[in-house]
Amino acid sequence: MTDPVIENSVRRRVAAVAAVRVAAVAAVAGCWWLLGSPGELSAAKRPVVIGQRVQLLVDDHVIASRKGLTRRLGRVTKANGGKPIFREGIFYGTVLYDQGRFKLWWRKRGKAGYGYSESRDGIRFTKRGDVSGINFAGDYTLTVMIDPHETDPAHRYKASYDAPGMAAGLAHSADGIRFTTYNGGKPVTTRAADTYNFLLWDGDAKTYRLFTRTDYAGAGGAGEWRGTRMMTNPDPKRHPTRWKTVRNWVFDREGKAERKRRQIYAVTDWMRHGVHFAILSVYEWPGDFSEGGLDKHKRHERDVMNYYIATSRDADSWDLSWVYSSQPLVPRGPDGAFDKDLIIPASTIVTHAGKHWIYYGGANERHGGPGFVVQRDQAVGLATIGEDRLVGLDASSRGTLVTRPFRLDGSRLLVNTKVRQGGSVRVAVLDRNGKTLEQFSSDNSRPITGDQAAAVVGWAGKAKLESLAGEVVQLRFEVSRASVYSFRIVK
Repeated sequence: MTDPVIENSVRRRVAAVAAVRVAAVAAVAGCWWLLGSPGELSAAKRPVVIGQRVQLLVDDHVIASRKGLTRRLGRVTKANGGKPIFREGIFYGTVLYDQGRFKLWWRKRGKAGYGYSESRDGIRFTKRGDVSGINFAGDYTLTVMIDPHETDPAHRYKASYDAPGMAAGLAHSADGIRFTTYNGGKPVTTRAADTYNFLLWDGDAKTYRLFTRTDYAGAGGAGEWRGTRMMTNPDPKRHPTRWKTVRNWVFDREGKAERKRRQIYAVTDWMRHGVHFAILSVYEWPGDFSEGGLDKHKRHERDVMNYYIATSRDADSWDLSWVYSSQPLVPRGPDGAFDKDLIIPASTIVTHAGKHWIYYGGANERHGGPGFVVQRDQAVGLATIGEDRLVGLDASSRGTLVTRPFRLDGSRLLVNTKVRQGGSVRVAVLDRNGKTLEQFSSDNSRPITGDQAAAVVGWAGKAKLESLAGEVVQLRFEVSRASVYSFRIVK
């Protein structure tokens, strides 16, 4: 729920900063579209369009009401017993799944440039070549995307990188190895910073988005205040420099002093079923070395980097619940682990074989800075989680969820759920006014049990969901000792 005091404070700060030409400090503390704001309460009664898209329950966008359900972050499993899967290079980098192979772009260790490797199983990678055609500035970052909007094979792969002048550069490639730069190799934006520059195509908004790290104080030195900006451009191929800044963010919910507690180190955007997932690299207690000198065994809690997610429907207003509750998506490792102090996310998340593959770079010493130079061992690790189970609604005993009205466009209802022993999930269908349709009551619903990513909801007797096709309905989920992650209407 939006805190009106925070929201008003944010708006005043943004206006004031814009007046002095630093229009970049709009906080992301508020999540204006969450259920509970006055506008959303009335919206809950209005039909929402869902079609046959998977409805992730990461927020209350499709929910009219819920009781007894707690939103929880999914639990990842680290591959290889928490040990590295790739030691040849380090991140910042990208992993994609394409044409039956995992494709990995990685920064060379202690050398200029990036390498490219492939894998069949996502764990054992073989080098295929070096990235060429890009003039990096410091070799800090490279992200790669396969453009679903592109029709020219020569531009199928698009890369964002750290261009000369510490700005964002763009390039294209047919094979993901040999690149040609846009804009003649010159930057396409003003100054960015030395972490991810990230490009994606937003098919819902019909535009490209570019995220860059930006420094709002310190200019990269002591006293630096790290944040992120997001820009849009409908056609960067024809107009590579025509980027419009939509939003700038820093952590400042607690005022400027918050920069001593946490800063945004890098942000990329992974879209899934209409939801933007910010992949957040958060610098915790920057420059605080009070826990002592170099120690590659001890797990530190200050001057470290954690991997969080945030969610949004518009890539503008973000729900930062997991950051402010200190719940990273991929926890740092214990004492002695290769990833005990720093976790740097890959630029995106891979979905394959019923799982999300979450690659990341890990390091066993803190970030460091002026006067505290550290030596780190770095490698690439992997964590996985069930598909579309990053966030779910959990009932420790019993809970209910009622959706907003929607036009039923299909004949089957699928639910992604994990039911614990003795629990169940039942679903009732209601009319647009919230009255239960007798044949589709929860008592008549066949209980869902076990761990099912696509459980088919059914009702006893002659009740067939297809008989309601075209009608405006609501769903009521009755959840007992279970987590529910998503639902979908299909033909």
